Amino acid sequence: MAHELSLLTWNIHGCVGADRRFDLSRVARVLRELSPEVAALQEVGEIHGRIPALDQARAIAEQTGTRLAFMANVFKGRRRYGNAILSRLPILREVHYDLSVGRREPRGCLRADLALPGSGALHVFNLHLGLGMLERRRQAMLLGADILRDAALAHPMAVVGDFNRWFPGPVRALLRRALDDCAARLSQVEPTYPARLPLFRLDRVLAGPGLTPLSICVIDGGEARAASDHLPLCVRLSVEPPIGREGQDALADPPGL
Repeated sequence: MAHELSLLTWNIHGCVGADRRFDLSRVARVLRELSPEVAALQEVGEIHGRIPALDQARAIAEQTGTRLAFMANVFKGRRRYGNAILSRLPILREVHYDLSVGRREPRGCLRADLALPGSGALHVFNLHLGLGMLERRRQAMLLGADILRDAALAHPMAVVGDFNRWFPGPVRALLRRALDDCAARLSQVEPTYPARLPLFRLDRVLAGPGLTPLSICVIDGGEARAASDHLPLCVRLSVEPPIGREGQDALADPPGL
């Protein structure tokens, strides 16, 4: 039997809003109100000392009552900056992949394997690609050739995050590997950036086999419009049962870095 869930992706900009005010509780309130089963967050934390030094990922998880997987791409003293996945589903395993290119800002992809009701599982890949075209092309090659290929394809997967590109660009390499752009499939291609006057579709949810997008919505109202420089993107998905036993073996022995 298929299982339905809501998956959100949101670049929270270190909890500094479009009004340039740091307010972690505001971000948590938006997430509590939307209450997705899974929330993939980018730009969690801050390393420049402009806002309070705290574990943003853990604080948001505590304020939303969710389980947490976190990947720090940059460390500076007690400060950490990276990607987080908040889940109301049990987290079976988390895997960190390095997507850094040369001397560009360190980047990564966080994979969380989530347990679905019954015996199924869902793989969520949360990424934040770089600003340069050649950098993103290299990251897309790493993602498509080295990461998704090694994942448990017997279980459905979603690749979500901030792709830093309003045209498809290197995302086409992922689409050719049987990942559907949920917004395009539903003919609801809506921009997410900048939050006050959204013009660009930087944030995306790509769905693999076994996932069917039912609805998609950019949250453009209330505190969501001020809480970050990006708007949250929320997708309702139908998840089919696992195809076979191969995915169970991969969950027991996931790929490393």
